[in-house]
Amino acid sequence: MKKHCKNFIFIIGALLIFQSCNKSDNETNKANCYVNDVTTRQVVNKQATIQVINGQFYIIESNTIDEKLRPCNLAIDFQINNLQVIVSGNVKATPQIGMPCCTQNFVITSITK
Repeated sequence: MKKHCKNFIFIIGALLIFQSCNKSDNETNKANCYVNDVTTRQVVNKQATIQVINGQFYIIESNTIDEKLRPCNLAIDFQINNLQVIVSGNVKATPQIGMPCCTQNFVITSITK
């Protein structure tokens, strides 16, 4: 009986340790920005350039005119001016009052250099 209790306690302890090491909370937090905003379109594997304008990072899609995507979850590894990337994500409905023209909120779902 004691052997079964020790095994049970060991299994429960191991599960708690593995659960606390789970990184999904960090990934979920990144995706939780602009959650109340409607997705107006999806970007899928699009070539783009990271640009810094007045201290703010934007994603400029290739072959677009005047549209800037303002990512809420751009990882520090990608915060490099003029970096060429392939990006996917969700463009969110964004009020244009008080913002530079044609700037859209953006949630990145994947990005590669």
